[in-house]
Amino acid sequence: MSGAQPSAAHGALALGLLCSVPAAVPGFVRVAGSSSAAIAALVLVASVSLVVVPTGAWLRRVAQSGAARGDRALAAGAALSALPLALFGGVLKSTTHHRPLGGATFAVAALCLLALCVALSFRVYRGGSESAVNSTWQNLFSLGCGLSLAGTAALGLAGAARPSLVEAAALAGAVAVTALAPVPARLARVGWQVWGAGWVILLACAMASLRSAPVSSTLGSRAPVSFASLSWLGDGS
Repeated sequence: MSGAQPSAAHGALALGLLCSVPAAVPGFVRVAGSSSAAIAALVLVASVSLVVVPTGAWLRRVAQSGAARGDRALAAGAALSALPLALFGGVLKSTTHHRPLGGATFAVAALCLLALCVALSFRVYRGGSESAVNSTWQNLFSLGCGLSLAGTAALGLAGAARPSLVEAAALAGAVAVTALAPVPARLARVGWQVWGAGWVILLACAMASLRSAPVSSTLGSRAPVSFASLSWLGDGS
C-alpha cells in the first residue's frame, strides 16, 4: 500500500468535514438545551464546513506547492476588504430586519468588493519588486492590508462575547488542522467522490432544516459565529 498523501483538495475535503464536527461543538453547547438540538447540530456542522473545507483546501495547497503570486494577491485582497466589509455588515445588521434580504445584499457587496481588492492586489504585485518604487508601493500596500485585518480583529474582539471568541477559535483550529495535518491512510482510501457526496447531502439537509424558524432564530442568537455561513437562509422575520 502506497503511503503517498492524497491531493490537497481530497485531503482538505476529508479532514475538513471531520474537523467541522468538533469545531461546531462550542456553538452546539449553547443550543443543546433547545427542543431542536439534533437539527441544530446538523446545521452547525454544515455551516462550519463551509468555512473549514474551502479555506483549509486553499491553505493546504499553498503549504504543499508554495504560495504563487495569485495566492499572495488573493490573501492581500481578502485582508484589504475585511475592515470595510465588517463595518458594512455591522450597519446592515442594525438597519435590515429581513435576514435573507440582508444576507443577499451583504453577499453581493462582499463579492464585488473582494473582486476589486483582489484585482488591485494583482495590479500591485504584478510588477515584482525589482525596482525601489515597486518595492515601496508593495510594502505600503501590504501594510494597509495588515492594518485592515488588524482593525477587523479589534472590532471583533471589542464587540464579541467570550462564547463567540471560543467559536472563532474552534473554527481557526479546524482550519489549521485541515490545512496542515497529514491525512490518515483510512481516510485517504475513501475516494473524494464519497466525501463530496457526503458534503452535498449534509448541506442539503441543513438548508432544508432551516425552514424551521425556531432553529434559525435560536442559532442566530446563541451561536452567531458558527452559524454565520448559513444564517442568511434563515427566516426573515
